[in-house]
Amino acid sequence: MFGGRSKLEKGLDAFEKSEWKRSRKLLEEALQEEPRPAGFYHLGVLYWRGLGGAVDKAAAVDCFERGAEFGHPGAQTAYGIALRSGVGVVKNDDAAEAQFRSAAGGGDREAMVQLATMSPPDEARRWLMRASELGYGPAMLHLSDMLMRRDPVEALAWLYASVTLSADEAARKRAGALAAEMTAKEIEQAQKFGREYAREIRDKTQGRK
Repeated sequence: MFGGRSKLEKGLDAFEKSEWKRSRKLLEEALQEEPRPAGFYHLGVLYWRGLGGAVDKAAAVDCFERGAEFGHPGAQTAYGIALRSGVGVVKNDDAAEAQFRSAAGGGDREAMVQLATMSPPDEARRWLMRASELGYGPAMLHLSDMLMRRDPVEALAWLYASVTLSADEAARKRAGALAAEMTAKEIEQAQKFGREYAREIRDKTQGRK
């Protein structure tokens, strides 16, 4: 509809274009008129990082909390991180974990990594595997670290998968260091598995069977 874009839509569009000051102003105005979870989350990010204006951690946490109340996975994860760190809000690990579990249930990959760092080894591995299979580079790095002693070929395979999918420099350096300690046959196996993982992840994340 002509002229029908809302302030919220314009604010989110400005956010995507890195027009921080404009996004901040539009989102602040939009949320006074209509509370929407995506608006709270993105405005919270602007406040948290000091984009388009001053850093305001307390205001950011308030936005994340309100977005989390709507069930927005990104807001739940951000609120959980604030609760876990005690920045802008009283530190509360149990409440943080609850937020991460809700967000992970909604498919948020960072929430899965956060949960992994709060969980026993077997559960941590499951969360990292789930996030890795969704193509999340930081999860692949954590998973590789966890696998390093028990299964170095598998650890290297996930690093290769990360490099294939995102050309991540940290994963590339770590893969080089690990490969230097392995045999040619082990490296070949890891490369093969890494290519397979990357292909499966691409198929899954692009919606193909």
